[in-house]
Amino acid sequence: MPDEADTGRIVIRAYKGRSSTGINGLDLALEGGFIPGSSILIIGSATSGADRFARQFWTISPEKRSFYMIDGYLEEGMIDAKAMGSVEIFQTAEKGLVIDSLSTLIKREGIDPVISGITSCRQEISNLHDHAFFTLYRGLHDLYDEILLMRLCDVVIELHEEMRGNEVIRALEVKKITGMQPPGRVLPFIVTEKGIELSTTSRVV
Repeated sequence: MPDEADTGRIVIRAYKGRSSTGINGLDLALEGGFIPGSSILIIGSATSGADRFARQFWTISPEKRSFYMIDGYLEEGMIDAKAMGSVEIFQTAEKGLVIDSLSTLIKREGIDPVISGITSCRQEISNLHDHAFFTLYRGLHDLYDEILLMRLCDVVIELHEEMRGNEVIRALEVKKITGMQPPGRVLPFIVTEKGIELSTTSRVV
């Protein structure tokens, strides 16, 4: 049985040898969560829930990870990175890190400094057995730049959303996860006041 911890918002089940994603149903789908030392790229629109995913992941162990907030509102413990550049963010990171979002850095500086930063932090997070977690907005960047980022990161997850009649349909797709086979289907999810939760109702998406 997994251990359980209450973050004050939602009960998170921790599996030995893995790091919780912050989303219980996703931990189960990934056989316990993320492999320690991995870099994680979350791709989605501004309303897909990518920012909530980042906050949920950080909230599990805020003492272990620096959250560099560029695009959204600050919570206690986050670093105001609106005026920081790629070099400053990656060089000052001395533990696991969360960056929301890479898109703003790329729009300001181009793709090269961001690629260099991710490359330089990979060995650091591997040594720490923690994670680098990045969000990226879909549709803002050249396809080739997106491919470069996806090739660099160990885990790539895309959050899809679409309107069907008067209903918003959301689904999570694990496109890549180093060291294991991704789930063979998309995972429906909902966004609640607590954050992202995988839907308990199966549907064809």
